[in-house]
Amino acid sequence: MPKSPQELPSPELTLGEMPFRSKEESWLSFNSRVLQEAANANVPLLERVMFLGICSSNLDEFFRVRVATLKRLTRIGKRFEKLKIPDPNVTARRVNAILQKETERFNRAYAGVMKDLRKAGVRVVTDRELPEPLHDYVREYFLTEVRPRIMPIKLKANARLQGLKDHPMYLAVRLSHKNGKGGKGHALLEIPASELPRFKVLPDHEGDQIVMYLDDIIRFGLPTLFTAMPYDHFESWAIKFTRDSEMEFDDDFTESLYEKVTEGLRARETGNPVRINYDHQMPKSVLKLLVDHLRFGEQDTLFPGARYHNRKDLMKFPRLGGPELRYPPAPPVRPPKLSGGARLFQEIRKADHLLHLPYHSFEPFLDLLREASLDPLVRSIKLTQYRLARRSCVAKAMVAAVKNGKDVTVLVEPRARFDEEANIGWANEFREAGIRVILGVPVLKVHSKLCLITRHENGKDRRYAAIGTGNFNEDTAKLYTDHLLLTAHKGITKDIDSIFDFFQAPYNPPSLKHLVAAPFNLRSQLRRWVEREIKLARAGKPARIRIKINNLSDPETVDLLYLASSHGVRIQIIARSMFSLITELNDYSENIEARSIVGRYLEHSRIFIFDNGGKPEFYISSADFLPRNFDSRFETLCPIYDPALQRQLVDYFELQWQDNVKARKLDTHLTNEYVQPSGGDPVIDCQAMFRDYVRRLSEKAVAKR
Repeated sequence: MPKSPQELPSPELTLGEMPFRSKEESWLSFNSRVLQEAANANVPLLERVMFLGICSSNLDEFFRVRVATLKRLTRIGKRFEKLKIPDPNVTARRVNAILQKETERFNRAYAGVMKDLRKAGVRVVTDRELPEPLHDYVREYFLTEVRPRIMPIKLKANARLQGLKDHPMYLAVRLSHKNGKGGKGHALLEIPASELPRFKVLPDHEGDQIVMYLDDIIRFGLPTLFTAMPYDHFESWAIKFTRDSEMEFDDDFTESLYEKVTEGLRARETGNPVRINYDHQMPKSVLKLLVDHLRFGEQDTLFPGARYHNRKDLMKFPRLGGPELRYPPAPPVRPPKLSGGARLFQEIRKADHLLHLPYHSFEPFLDLLREASLDPLVRSIKLTQYRLARRSCVAKAMVAAVKNGKDVTVLVEPRARFDEEANIGWANEFREAGIRVILGVPVLKVHSKLCLITRHENGKDRRYAAIGTGNFNEDTAKLYTDHLLLTAHKGITKDIDSIFDFFQAPYNPPSLKHLVAAPFNLRSQLRRWVEREIKLARAGKPARIRIKINNLSDPETVDLLYLASSHGVRIQIIARSMFSLITELNDYSENIEARSIVGRYLEHSRIFIFDNGGKPEFYISSADFLPRNFDSRFETLCPIYDPALQRQLVDYFELQWQDNVKARKLDTHLTNEYVQPSGGDPVIDCQAMFRDYVRRLSEKAVAKR
């Protein structure tokens, strides 16, 4: 039973003494939830293929970033204790043990999906399984499209291979004679998956749709690659290198960020290997030959795998078969007051609007930018860019606005991980168009999602703003759950104007009265909010904190939540990914419940609700609870003042909390046990039901007009 307030000590906090789960272990638990979806027979079959691809893609990034960081930490000795994190050597051993089990689970799930695809009439065939009538078709495709793009590298004795890239896959080939006589040769070739589809749809055969990996098309055509060499027998095994992708930036800003990022991108291709995946059927002699040639001596980088690597490409698997193999269409809803033809500035001036993506359409924001670019009263547009769509309509709107005579400023974050090169390209394009570009802020990575439009109305300037939990990206807006506030609130928009002043002259912190910003006051303000709930609990009053977040792995915040729980504050957490707090610990976390939802959409929004003695406060944010979000990124928390929008956030959170289809308990051991409906309880799939909720909101709004 929770202790009474009288039994509790004063709310003082000693950092680093509470239990803390490593980021790496909790992240692997998240990826295990993704893998659960791939193995779930209730998920449409082609979506299960997609989840396999997402799981593999996640794991690639995990090695490039988390494992690479873990290896660095193991080399600093006892100094890691100052970071208040678990022993990285212990974490590394646990991670390796988890990875072995997860690899086995992935291979079982993959085999199950391939089996179910065959039952559904979609066959993925190898070079040995290719039906005889299709040989000529594959041979012709190989000779005309594939063979010209392959340049094998002979593995010569004592020769060192250099310059092998991070992303591509390779085939290690052993060449010999069928009769066993004569010597052997070895070669390495890059699979040109960046130039050709990884999956080739072949002509139907015996009523089945036939698909072949590019890898196997190459295996099929190997004899025609080595016609100049005296061999007639060819064996091949896949191998792949994953390199350290963390970019390091010092504090010397005499060198431009452009040069630093460019150097970092080049270094990323040749960074230290953190994983060498190889086909587990590869003979030890061939593996040793490769390792010797590549000068890879550390055994902890070697990971035996299956026949295929880069299975993140499964996200691009051909969408074959009938509609039952996919999620049913779910077109987004457009709020009636923001529909086509509406005068958006007028509607936003009347009331705040909150878009719930992807349930709502992203189009109102694009229309707002379009209207702003044409409106003669609009003087300026300012925007932060972290990740844009590949063919960004947002970028087009910025370019159109400057051509229409508007003063346009875009802060481009050049250090957005894995989007560095794209963002440098956008910065150059914007500058050529005449847009004022702020290329990052020294020391801080700008992660806030802010847009500010200034319009001259009735002899004075009025500001309009968009503040989001996710990127201004029309592609991810179809897949990620996020919230986007459209407001003309004078206090909020003035704060955003101050923030853009800071971006242009980052010498003094912005003066903010409504927004909360990291690294200036996010940590201290969070402490004040939590301590306020603690005081209420100690006074015997109801106290509650509701958090929806992607990652919660900041030691100080974890300790703060333990403290609140020990004083009787009820804490509900919905965390998608990293989660270092350990629930179900007596006295520490008995008042904390935590869940994670993995479903059709990627849960990406950040919401914070503090009950505040019956006068709850609501915030949306760009920030997760990781040390970097508090200390080395520019983040914002934005209050939601409109009671109707507050009600929507409560309904959204509570519906997620009641989910008993896609929700998993984040228990002590992160077993990922599904939340099960109790007897007589309705089945609640929060993502499907919130889509209906948004549709009903729209219908009610239409009925009132």
